[in-house]
Amino acid sequence: MRKSILLLGTMCFALSTIGSGVHAASERAGFRLSAVVNTVCRLELPGASAAAGGQIIDFGSFYQLCNARNGYRVVMRHPANMEGATLFWDGRAVPISQGNETVIADENHAASKYSDVHLDVRGVDVPISSLSFRIDPKGSVY
Repeated sequence: MRKSILLLGTMCFALSTIGSGVHAASERAGFRLSAVVNTVCRLELPGASAAAGGQIIDFGSFYQLCNARNGYRVVMRHPANMEGATLFWDGRAVPISQGNETVIADENHAASKYSDVHLDVRGVDVPISSLSFRIDPKGSVY
């Protein structure tokens, strides 16, 4: 009887050791999870206000959100030949192109941030209603 109990105990111990070895190996194993997330790009603009004399149009603080992993561009549409006007994006001067569109921000990564924007239109007659902004993702869009 003692031999049977001892043999049974030894077998249980051996089986538990083998089982724990398998269990330890599975703890080190991992898995990879991937998903496709829709590309979201949004540009929120506060109302614009013109300073006294109409020389500076203050657009306030633009909110940019874009999760495109290759980044995004912010583009301003405007009338052609606005030569002499300058847009200031976070204090950086961006000369307005002679065509109908000017790229005012070109980011190489996803971002969520605010940017202060104003337009210096000295000597250029520009109706505020003729200006518009958009945000375009770069790379693949899901």
